Amino acid sequence: MCAQFILFGANDACLQLPVCNQHVPLDKFKENLTNIIRHPNITAHNPKIFLVTPPPLDEIRITQIDLASGHSAATRRAKISASYSEAVRQIAAEHPGVTLIDLWKALMDRAVAKTPGFDPQKGPCLGDPESGQRGYLEHLLPDGLHLSGESYRVFFDLVKPHVDSEWAGFPEADRVGYILPDWKTAPWLDD
Repeated sequence: MCAQFILFGANDACLQLPVCNQHVPLDKFKENLTNIIRHPNITAHNPKIFLVTPPPLDEIRITQIDLASGHSAATRRAKISASYSEAVRQIAAEHPGVTLIDLWKALMDRAVAKTPGFDPQKGPCLGDPESGQRGYLEHLLPDGLHLSGESYRVFFDLVKPHVDSEWAGFPEADRVGYILPDWKTAPWLDD
């Protein structure tokens, strides 16, 4: 394993509600990320570790979907989701050698750039009900949460410079130093 990308937080950041069991408290989320990047089964491979911030949340759209699905309120909040992205930034900064891929910032920057007249310095972010604007987030996060094809392109463009040189000419069959078997030779679960 030459690289490991860790992208958690979008589901962890949902509100703790009886209808939603995915919530992980922010402190536990940070502890979990730290445990993952320090875990012996990970460090044994000496991979390049990339921590990816969760994407922004279009709370305006997710609220529409939640209400249409019978929920009494939104199951997620843009500000809470943003705090999980900030936590990923902090964890990356605390661990030398860990590379941050700031997907939240890249997608929000794209949305702001393609939303005429929106000034992020004047208040809440796009997708936050206080701003009252979805702006270009409607193209990047069509359901308010999941990435569109354009968003995946933004993500790819963030990652590519970090892995291009490492993967160029990498012999696919080279398993030297791997602790766990390749997926093709690992035991399969029979029905």
